[in-house]
Amino acid sequence: MKQSLSFILIAFSFLTAALVFTSCEAVEELTETDTEKAIRIFTAGVWNVDTLVTKTDLFSGGISNIQTDSTFSNYGTIEFQKPNQTVPGYGAGYMIHRYTKNGISRIDTAAWVPYNFNSGNNNYITLFFALPGQDIVVDGYDMYLDLVELSDKRIRISGWRRETIQGGSGGSYGTYRRYHLTR
Repeated sequence: MKQSLSFILIAFSFLTAALVFTSCEAVEELTETDTEKAIRIFTAGVWNVDTLVTKTDLFSGGISNIQTDSTFSNYGTIEFQKPNQTVPGYGAGYMIHRYTKNGISRIDTAAWVPYNFNSGNNNYITLFFALPGQDIVVDGYDMYLDLVELSDKRIRISGWRRETIQGGSGGSYGTYRRYHLTR
């Protein structure tokens, strides 16, 4: 009788500890901010690039004239490192894209933050691209991508970056990116 009572008490203790541990994780997920949630999901591991769509256009008079339009399927992997690292600085983290193009393994590195870098708004991420030898964030080309879908298994982000054409034509050059990432 004593042995079975001891066994029941030990089993109850383990069950209680397990419930407390899992409930703490659930409470933590419920109380995290949108930015903390985005960081947790983006940095939880390596993402497969199911699709990357890129476009460039000339936009004038309300008309977009597409110059290039490319779709890359099964285009390697992306690893998002946690923001607030000393390098690249400014509260950003690295986004490392590993892929193969024309039979050659390549690695592209950009910086990222899980919000609109200019306004601080959530539901966006900011990517910073730079030429070799330039500071990714200070000298970088920034793109603000809409956070279309964010889950533990799938991320979809997309957006345009426009720059006014010099000389007063009223038009702009545009660059578009859309990522579909899965685990």
